[in-house]
Amino acid sequence: MITYSEFLNRIKEEVSDLVEDGYTVQIVPVRRNNAVMLDSMMITRPGDRICPNIYLNTLYEWHREGMSIRRIADRILMQYRQAVPDGALDVEGLLSRDTVCGNIVYRVVNRFRNRDLLDEVPHRDLLDLSLVFYILVKNAVIGDGAVMVRREHQKLWGMSDEELDHAARTNTPVLLPPQLMSMEEMLGELGAIHGPFPEAENGEEDSGQDNPENMEDCHDSPIYVLTNTDRQFGACYMARKDILGSLAAKEADNLYILPSSVHECMIIPVRFGQDPEDLGAMVREINRTQVEAEEYLSDSVYYYDRQTDRLEIAA
Repeated sequence: MITYSEFLNRIKEEVSDLVEDGYTVQIVPVRRNNAVMLDSMMITRPGDRICPNIYLNTLYEWHREGMSIRRIADRILMQYRQAVPDGALDVEGLLSRDTVCGNIVYRVVNRFRNRDLLDEVPHRDLLDLSLVFYILVKNAVIGDGAVMVRREHQKLWGMSDEELDHAARTNTPVLLPPQLMSMEEMLGELGAIHGPFPEAENGEEDSGQDNPENMEDCHDSPIYVLTNTDRQFGACYMARKDILGSLAAKEADNLYILPSSVHECMIIPVRFGQDPEDLGAMVREINRTQVEAEEYLSDSVYYYDRQTDRLEIAA
């Protein structure tokens, strides 16, 4: 079996042999969230200024499982051709200030795991987290996606940090509306997607009582999930004190916020919560065993005080 480095060299040679004359094929490292590094193949036609990222790390696993280099190269070209338009793409129009202003939104990342990234992008710090800015792209030719706002974009548009923040604060709840639901509702939704509990070995339906994720005390101990309607990158709403304040007023209590991932967080009224240190141990265990490295948000437990309207780290 060839090494990963040998795989990269061979797949680049194979794709280069298959593309038309004048195309450029290169492999570049791409830094993702939490400093996760992936290798991306970039195929560009003459005159193209943007191209899709085709990540190779998973494709190496395909090769290890028996797929040939040639077949993987064919898959790469199929993905490339599905992603690029037939004609030239108006990049300037796509990323012009007039186009992007209504499409800038927040995402939240861990501040310490993304130090190098945050040196290159505008952001707003929130405790051990940072709110970064993305442009939601909806295009009939290249499809939907998101582009991180970098300093060079900011300079091109002539937008200050405050203007970016105002745009994201305005756009995010419109384009990616927040959704606050009980854990019961979330589990019911998952049940609708995945079906009922599987049958146990004795033929009876498994209630999930041995599953640590089974929250059967929801009626007595309300646990909420805060995300967005897309269920992706919704944890940024923990920065919205109006949402936290409304829930705290409803519960007549302060709140613990537990980050599940970059996609959502759990919220527990303080009167039902455990000791913050115990909650912190639970968050760390879940992060280690159930959360992908790129989706990790924080090991902290946060505390919202409804009297002071303040969010702070509890553990």
